Amino acid sequence: MSDRDDLANRRDVWISAAALLEKAGIEDARFEAEVLLRHALDISRAQLYASLGEPLTKSAFEHFIDLIEKRIERSPLAYITGAREFYRLEFRVTPDVLIPRPESELLVDTALDHLRKARIRSAQIADVGAGSGALGIAIAHHRRGARLVATDISAEALSIARENAQRHLRRAAADFVQGDLLTPLKGMFHCIVANLPYIPELRLPELEPEVALHEPRQALTPGVSGTELQLRLLTQLRPRLAPNGIAVLELDPGQEDEIAATAAQLLPDATVRVLNDFAERPRALSIVA
Repeated sequence: MSDRDDLANRRDVWISAAALLEKAGIEDARFEAEVLLRHALDISRAQLYASLGEPLTKSAFEHFIDLIEKRIERSPLAYITGAREFYRLEFRVTPDVLIPRPESELLVDTALDHLRKARIRSAQIADVGAGSGALGIAIAHHRRGARLVATDISAEALSIARENAQRHLRRAAADFVQGDLLTPLKGMFHCIVANLPYIPELRLPELEPEVALHEPRQALTPGVSGTELQLRLLTQLRPRLAPNGIAVLELDPGQEDEIAATAAQLLPDATVRVLNDFAERPRALSIVA
Protein backbone atom coordinates (compact mmCIF):
# COMPACT_ATOMS: atom_id res chain seq x y z
CA MET A 1 0.00 0.00 0.00
CA SER A 2 2.98 2.29 -0.40
CA ASP A 3 2.06 3.58 -3.85
CA ARG A 4 -1.11 5.63 -3.63
CA ASP A 5 -1.47 5.78 -7.43
CA ASP A 6 -2.28 2.04 -7.43
CA LEU A 7 -5.12 2.55 -4.97
CA ALA A 8 -7.34 5.20 -6.47
CA ASN A 9 -10.52 4.75 -4.49
CA ARG A 10 -11.82 3.83 -1.06
CA ARG A 11 -12.93 0.33 -2.10
CA ASP A 12 -9.47 -0.60 -3.39
CA VAL A 13 -7.74 0.80 -0.32
CA TRP A 14 -10.11 -1.12 1.95
CA ILE A 15 -9.57 -4.43 0.13
CA SER A 16 -5.79 -4.04 0.09
CA ALA A 17 -5.68 -3.11 3.78
CA ALA A 18 -7.83 -6.12 4.67
CA ALA A 19 -5.37 -8.37 2.84
CA LEU A 20 -2.48 -6.92 4.84
CA LEU A 21 -4.31 -7.45 8.13
CA GLU A 22 -5.22 -11.01 7.19
CA LYS A 23 -1.61 -11.75 6.30
CA ALA A 24 -0.60 -10.42 9.72
CA GLY A 25 -2.95 -12.90 11.38
CA ILE A 26 -5.71 -10.47 12.32
CA GLU A 27 -9.13 -12.12 12.60
CA ASP A 28 -12.06 -10.33 10.98
CA ALA A 29 -9.53 -8.48 8.82
CA ARG A 30 -12.10 -7.11 6.39
CA PHE A 31 -14.28 -5.73 9.18
CA GLU A 32 -11.34 -4.20 11.02
CA ALA A 33 -10.02 -2.59 7.85
CA GLU A 34 -13.47 -1.08 7.33
CA VAL A 35 -13.58 0.27 10.90
CA LEU A 36 -10.14 1.85 10.52
CA LEU A 37 -11.02 3.36 7.15
CA ARG A 38 -14.20 4.89 8.57
CA HIS A 39 -12.17 6.18 11.52
CA ALA A 40 -9.59 7.75 9.21
CA LEU A 41 -12.33 9.43 7.19
CA ASP A 42 -14.51 10.22 10.23
CA ILE A 43 -17.63 8.93 8.49
CA SER A 44 -20.38 6.43 9.24
CA ARG A 45 -20.71 2.99 7.71
CA ALA A 46 -23.56 4.17 5.50
CA GLN A 47 -21.45 7.10 4.29
CA LEU A 48 -18.53 4.78 3.49
CA TYR A 49 -20.65 2.36 1.48
CA ALA A 50 -22.19 5.25 -0.43
CA SER A 51 -18.77 6.60 -1.38
CA LEU A 52 -16.62 3.52 -2.10
CA GLY A 53 -15.78 4.76 -5.59
CA GLU A 54 -14.42 8.09 -4.36
CA PRO A 55 -10.65 8.65 -4.12
CA LEU A 56 -8.92 9.32 -0.84
CA THR A 57 -7.16 12.56 -0.17
CA LYS A 58 -3.44 12.27 0.48
CA SER A 59 -3.85 13.14 4.15
CA ALA A 60 -6.65 10.61 4.67
CA PHE A 61 -4.64 7.90 2.91
CA GLU A 62 -1.57 8.55 5.05
CA HIS A 63 -3.65 8.58 8.19
CA PHE A 64 -5.26 5.27 7.22
CA ILE A 65 -1.87 3.68 6.53
CA ASP A 66 -0.69 4.76 9.97
CA LEU A 67 -3.73 3.12 11.57
CA ILE A 68 -3.22 -0.11 9.63
CA GLU A 69 0.44 -0.24 10.67
CA LYS A 70 -0.54 0.14 14.33
CA ARG A 71 -3.00 -2.72 14.00
CA ILE A 72 -0.41 -4.94 12.31
CA GLU A 73 1.81 -4.24 15.32
CA ARG A 74 -1.08 -5.66 17.39
CA SER A 75 -2.25 -2.46 18.99
CA PRO A 76 -5.89 -3.26 19.89
CA LEU A 77 -8.52 -1.89 17.55
CA ALA A 78 -10.31 -0.15 20.41
CA TYR A 79 -7.17 1.72 21.46
CA ILE A 80 -6.56 2.84 17.89
CA THR A 81 -10.07 4.20 17.43
CA GLY A 82 -10.38 5.27 21.07
CA ALA A 83 -13.81 3.67 21.45
CA ARG A 84 -15.57 0.38 22.20
CA GLU A 85 -19.27 -0.41 22.20
CA PHE A 86 -20.56 -2.06 25.36
CA TYR A 87 -24.20 -2.75 26.20
CA ARG A 88 -25.26 -0.66 23.21
CA LEU A 89 -23.35 2.36 24.50
CA GLU A 90 -20.08 3.72 23.11
CA PHE A 91 -17.30 4.12 25.65
CA ARG A 92 -14.04 5.99 25.29
CA VAL A 93 -11.06 3.74 26.00
CA THR A 94 -7.32 4.38 26.18
CA PRO A 95 -4.33 2.24 27.20
CA ASP A 96 -5.05 3.40 30.78
CA VAL A 97 -8.12 1.13 30.97
CA LEU A 98 -9.06 -2.42 30.14
CA ILE A 99 -11.13 -2.78 26.98
CA PRO A 100 -14.74 -3.81 27.85
CA ARG A 101 -15.58 -7.33 26.67
CA PRO A 102 -18.95 -8.71 25.50
CA GLU A 103 -18.90 -11.42 28.19
CA SER A 104 -18.92 -8.73 30.87
CA GLU A 105 -22.42 -7.73 29.74
CA LEU A 106 -23.57 -10.71 31.80
CA LEU A 107 -22.87 -8.66 34.94
CA VAL A 108 -25.02 -5.80 33.67
CA ASP A 109 -27.88 -8.14 32.71
CA THR A 110 -27.75 -9.82 36.12
CA ALA A 111 -27.70 -6.54 38.06
CA LEU A 112 -30.52 -4.95 36.06
CA ASP A 113 -32.66 -8.07 36.32
CA HIS A 114 -32.29 -8.13 40.10
CA LEU A 115 -32.99 -4.41 40.52
CA ARG A 116 -36.17 -4.76 38.46
CA LYS A 117 -37.43 -7.84 40.27
CA ALA A 118 -36.60 -6.36 43.68
CA ARG A 119 -38.37 -3.13 42.65
CA ILE A 120 -35.47 -1.07 43.91
CA ARG A 121 -35.88 2.57 42.96
CA SER A 122 -33.18 5.23 43.16
CA ALA A 123 -30.62 2.44 43.27
CA GLN A 124 -27.23 3.17 44.78
CA ILE A 125 -24.63 1.49 42.55
CA ALA A 126 -20.92 0.91 43.17
CA ASP A 127 -18.54 -0.04 40.35
CA VAL A 128 -15.37 -1.33 42.01
CA GLY A 129 -12.17 -1.20 39.96
CA ALA A 130 -14.23 0.68 37.42
CA GLY A 131 -11.68 1.23 34.66
CA SER A 132 -13.62 2.82 31.80
CA GLY A 133 -16.75 2.72 33.96
CA ALA A 134 -18.58 0.52 31.48
CA LEU A 135 -20.28 -1.75 34.01
CA GLY A 136 -21.60 0.87 36.41
CA ILE A 137 -22.49 3.38 33.73
CA ALA A 138 -24.43 0.80 31.70
CA ILE A 139 -26.44 -0.17 34.78
CA ALA A 140 -27.08 3.41 35.89
CA HIS A 141 -28.01 4.42 32.33
CA HIS A 142 -30.87 1.91 32.37
CA ARG A 143 -32.16 2.68 35.90
CA ARG A 144 -34.00 5.96 36.31
CA GLY A 145 -32.95 7.76 39.48
CA ALA A 146 -29.87 5.57 40.00
CA ARG A 147 -26.69 7.00 41.44
CA LEU A 148 -23.25 5.60 40.68
CA VAL A 149 -20.05 5.68 42.69
CA ALA A 150 -17.01 4.38 40.79
CA THR A 151 -13.72 3.47 42.46
CA ASP A 152 -10.33 2.68 41.02
CA ILE A 153 -6.73 2.88 42.21
CA SER A 154 -5.82 4.63 38.94
CA ALA A 155 -6.47 8.35 38.61
CA GLU A 156 -6.06 8.03 34.85
CA ALA A 157 -8.74 5.34 34.69
CA LEU A 158 -11.14 7.43 36.78
CA SER A 159 -10.64 10.32 34.38
CA ILE A 160 -11.78 8.11 31.49
CA ALA A 161 -14.73 6.79 33.53
CA ARG A 162 -15.77 10.35 34.40
CA GLU A 163 -15.70 11.30 30.72
CA ASN A 164 -17.86 8.30 29.83
CA ALA A 165 -20.32 9.12 32.60
CA GLN A 166 -20.65 12.69 31.37
CA ARG A 167 -21.64 11.28 28.00
CA HIS A 168 -24.19 8.75 29.19
CA LEU A 169 -25.45 9.91 32.61
CA ARG A 170 -26.86 13.06 34.13
CA ARG A 171 -24.12 15.26 35.58
CA ALA A 172 -25.24 14.69 39.19
CA ALA A 173 -25.67 10.92 38.82
CA ALA A 174 -22.09 9.77 39.40
CA ASP A 175 -19.12 10.22 41.72
CA PHE A 176 -15.56 8.99 41.24
CA VAL A 177 -13.32 8.04 44.14
CA GLN A 178 -9.71 6.97 43.94
CA GLY A 179 -8.90 4.15 46.29
CA ASP A 180 -8.58 0.42 46.89
CA LEU A 181 -11.71 -1.68 46.36
CA LEU A 182 -14.51 -0.72 48.81
CA THR A 183 -12.31 1.04 51.36
CA PRO A 184 -13.02 4.61 50.13
CA LEU A 185 -16.80 4.08 50.17
CA LYS A 186 -19.34 4.91 52.86
CA GLY A 187 -22.90 3.74 53.31
CA MET A 188 -24.66 0.83 51.65
CA PHE A 189 -25.33 -0.02 48.02
CA HIS A 190 -28.15 -1.84 46.31
CA CYS A 191 -25.79 -3.03 43.57
CA ILE A 192 -22.04 -3.63 43.66
CA VAL A 193 -20.33 -4.76 40.46
CA ALA A 194 -16.67 -5.57 39.97
CA ASN A 195 -14.60 -6.78 37.04
CA LEU A 196 -11.32 -6.97 38.91
CA PRO A 197 -8.04 -8.34 37.51
CA TYR A 198 -8.20 -12.14 37.64
CA ILE A 199 -5.54 -13.58 35.30
CA PRO A 200 -2.85 -15.57 37.18
CA GLU A 201 0.62 -14.13 36.56
CA LEU A 202 1.91 -17.30 34.93
CA ARG A 203 -0.81 -17.12 32.27
CA LEU A 204 0.11 -13.65 31.02
CA PRO A 205 2.51 -14.96 28.34
CA GLU A 206 -0.33 -17.12 26.97
CA LEU A 207 -2.56 -14.13 26.25
CA GLU A 208 -2.98 -12.64 22.79
CA PRO A 209 -0.38 -9.96 21.95
CA GLU A 210 -3.09 -7.28 21.90
CA VAL A 211 -3.81 -8.05 25.55
CA ALA A 212 -0.42 -9.00 26.95
CA LEU A 213 1.52 -6.17 25.30
CA HIS A 214 -0.95 -3.30 25.29
CA GLU A 215 -3.62 -3.53 27.99
CA PRO A 216 -2.62 -2.27 31.47
CA ARG A 217 -0.95 -5.06 33.45
CA GLN A 218 -2.52 -3.95 36.72
CA ALA A 219 -5.94 -4.42 35.13
CA LEU A 220 -5.09 -7.97 34.05
CA THR A 221 -3.41 -9.74 36.96
CA PRO A 222 -3.58 -9.31 40.74
CA GLY A 223 -0.89 -11.87 41.50
CA VAL A 224 -0.03 -15.55 41.50
CA SER A 225 -3.48 -17.12 41.91
CA GLY A 226 -5.63 -14.55 40.10
CA THR A 227 -8.22 -14.58 42.89
CA GLU A 228 -6.48 -12.24 45.33
CA LEU A 229 -8.65 -9.18 44.73
CA GLN A 230 -12.00 -10.99 44.52
CA LEU A 231 -11.35 -12.73 47.83
CA ARG A 232 -10.28 -9.49 49.48
CA LEU A 233 -13.36 -7.71 48.13
CA LEU A 234 -15.56 -10.36 49.71
CA THR A 235 -14.12 -9.55 53.14
CA GLN A 236 -15.27 -5.93 52.70
CA LEU A 237 -18.70 -6.68 51.30
CA ARG A 238 -21.02 -7.22 54.27
CA PRO A 239 -21.20 -3.61 55.60
CA ARG A 240 -21.58 -2.18 52.08
CA LEU A 241 -24.26 -4.44 50.59
CA ALA A 242 -27.78 -3.25 51.38
CA PRO A 243 -30.53 -5.70 52.40
CA ASN A 244 -31.81 -7.44 49.26
CA GLY A 245 -28.93 -5.87 47.38
CA ILE A 246 -26.80 -7.70 44.83
CA ALA A 247 -23.08 -7.97 44.23
CA VAL A 248 -21.82 -9.38 40.93
CA LEU A 249 -18.14 -10.25 40.48
CA GLU A 250 -16.53 -11.34 37.23
CA LEU A 251 -14.13 -14.28 37.41
CA ASP A 252 -12.01 -16.54 35.29
CA PRO A 253 -13.44 -20.00 34.56
CA GLY A 254 -11.93 -22.36 37.11
CA GLN A 255 -12.00 -19.84 39.95
CA GLU A 256 -15.71 -20.17 40.69
CA ASP A 257 -15.52 -22.88 43.39
CA GLU A 258 -12.98 -21.05 45.55
CA ILE A 259 -14.69 -17.68 45.26
CA ALA A 260 -18.20 -19.09 45.78
CA ALA A 261 -17.11 -21.06 48.85
CA THR A 262 -15.49 -17.97 50.36
CA ALA A 263 -18.59 -15.87 49.66
CA ALA A 264 -20.83 -18.46 51.33
CA GLN A 265 -18.56 -18.56 54.37
CA LEU A 266 -18.31 -14.79 54.77
CA LEU A 267 -21.98 -14.08 53.98
CA PRO A 268 -23.81 -17.17 55.25
CA ASP A 269 -27.26 -15.58 54.93
CA ALA A 270 -26.76 -14.55 51.31
CA THR A 271 -27.77 -16.42 48.16
CA VAL A 272 -24.65 -17.21 46.15
CA ARG A 273 -24.82 -18.32 42.51
CA VAL A 274 -22.28 -19.01 39.80
CA LEU A 275 -23.33 -17.55 36.42
CA ASN A 276 -22.34 -18.89 33.01
CA ASP A 277 -21.55 -16.70 30.02
CA PHE A 278 -22.86 -17.13 26.46
CA ALA A 279 -20.29 -19.90 25.89
CA GLU A 280 -21.60 -21.75 28.98
CA ARG A 281 -18.40 -21.08 30.93
CA PRO A 282 -18.47 -19.93 34.57
CA ARG A 283 -17.98 -16.16 34.27
CA ALA A 284 -19.43 -14.41 37.31
CA LEU A 285 -20.64 -14.79 40.86
CA SER A 286 -23.83 -13.19 42.13
CA ILE A 287 -24.43 -12.59 45.83
CA VAL A 288 -27.88 -11.47 46.97
CA ALA A 289 -28.06 -10.27 50.56
